[in-house]
Amino acid sequence: MFFNFKYWHFLTNPQFLAEQLKTTSMRGFKVRVYTVFLIGLLLFIVRELWGMNTETITPLLTTMSTADYTLARYASLMGIVVWALLFMSFHFLGFAYILNLITKVPFNKLLPMQLLVTSLFIMEKALVFIVFAMTGTSANVSFLSFGPLASTFIEIPFFIFFLNQLSVFTALVIVLQYQFIVSYNAFDRKKILWILIGIHILLALVIASIGFIPAENLFQSIFERGAGNE
Repeated sequence: MFFNFKYWHFLTNPQFLAEQLKTTSMRGFKVRVYTVFLIGLLLFIVRELWGMNTETITPLLTTMSTADYTLARYASLMGIVVWALLFMSFHFLGFAYILNLITKVPFNKLLPMQLLVTSLFIMEKALVFIVFAMTGTSANVSFLSFGPLASTFIEIPFFIFFLNQLSVFTALVIVLQYQFIVSYNAFDRKKILWILIGIHILLALVIASIGFIPAENLFQSIFERGAGNE
């Protein structure tokens, strides 16, 4: 018996996806994987070309030649491509592996659910980008997260970036993962819920820490021997 991977249907009915995966084989999944990764990669590239999250590179234009700055932008673009692939691969493969270790749900059965999760995070980034593009503005925090609220009463940037990773879509992802896992396996409901919340909080801490990597100093160290400094 076979069933087709119906993206929108399973996104709103993860329990049905879990039940289907128990007894039947799935068709059309690889095509969906390639599609989601391609759309995600294009989104990250467009955001980069538009100038989103490239604030640390712009000041280099005043200290470098045009050629060096162009190289810096190309390096930034290559970096965002690598980051996009790592971001999507972790949520698709890495998170599935972690959940496999915790819940004992087969790794290959978790992949369809994690593809839905990956697509949700891509939707979030697309929505934020569309709003910024339409308004001609950009910010380091997402209006879909706790970041803007936190910035009104917290002065420590790390905590603002940390809370910025916890958004409405994070809650939707936790609900989706929770419904799928408890439907597939007779797992302790409260336990798996707290485990999922804990993993996402830990992930938010890691991403917030990555955001403090001094990109400007990194680019300067790479290109300091460029034409502009000869």
